[in-house]
Amino acid sequence: MINPVDMLFFYKPDFKFQKAEIEKKVCLPAGEFEEFLRNPLEGLPCIEENIDLMQEDRDGIYHCLLVTGEGRRDGVLVESEGYGYARYASYVPDAAALEYESLSEFGAGLSRLADQMIRAGTDGTRDGNWIFYLDQIQEGSAFSLSDNPALAELLADMLVERPEVSLASIRSDCLELRFYPDFCKNLQEGRRQSLAGLVSQGKDTGDNMSQENGGQAMGTCLKDLLCARWENLHLVHDEIDYGLPHTIVELDGGTLTEAGKEAWADVLDAKVVRVFQGYSGLQMELFGVKARRLDAFSAMLAGYCSVEDYENWVNEPEEGQAVPVMEEG
Repeated sequence: MINPVDMLFFYKPDFKFQKAEIEKKVCLPAGEFEEFLRNPLEGLPCIEENIDLMQEDRDGIYHCLLVTGEGRRDGVLVESEGYGYARYASYVPDAAALEYESLSEFGAGLSRLADQMIRAGTDGTRDGNWIFYLDQIQEGSAFSLSDNPALAELLADMLVERPEVSLASIRSDCLELRFYPDFCKNLQEGRRQSLAGLVSQGKDTGDNMSQENGGQAMGTCLKDLLCARWENLHLVHDEIDYGLPHTIVELDGGTLTEAGKEAWADVLDAKVVRVFQGYSGLQMELFGVKARRLDAFSAMLAGYCSVEDYENWVNEPEEGQAVPVMEEG
């Protein structure tokens, strides 16, 4: 016997909340279940065969039939009230969670944990990133993520499905989230304005924009500007002209892995002189880094490195994101 659960039944013209208890589960062939969903008021043999199981008892609990389809997650909770069709019914998006109360509680617990992490991260971050250590997550919840990698991966999958999260990365001892700037209320507004200002100045003045006009970027490092996503970007050195620079298809705070950030720390720490529209397109001029390192960094992101190095330094792209053609080197 399954414990009662709160379900929504509708009886025209009103919606009524009632307690429900599943007496039996019936799994129809996929085609028959689709037909049932299209015509729920038509008679159904499995309902007629189980009429005696469906009724409302003295305590107001509806004893129901759970009708599902092969290969389907959803289902319909039916109380026919002595008829051969679904007189009282409620569509159930996740029938398994309804059938197993322990699974429902488990999912609800993970959902609450995800909500808490989203709130903490978006409220606390100033650069769009936030790290949750697995042992700290365990202290505040009933889930042991450090001892259960599969559970940590499930939580990461749940988080990345949220509109606030652009990337969820599982490390050995932590879960790192990257949020979209619009959801981070403490993200420095001045930084976002400076990003827009740098680009707009470059568009207005073109390739002849002076360093003085771009002076607001002085003191800002490349890594400071990666709270935004840059597309088709070209990194150039303030002293050396390499000709046509490599095109970086996309670059933001989640492009590099931790190993990549460590390997290219000198480039990420390079100071920004200006951002402008040049002969190559969108260009960012940097200083405080060796020119050959800057060129090597751009070449690596463009795919001109070994596959092993690229996979070690660059995160997997998100769905729909462009990927450079890899070159063995």
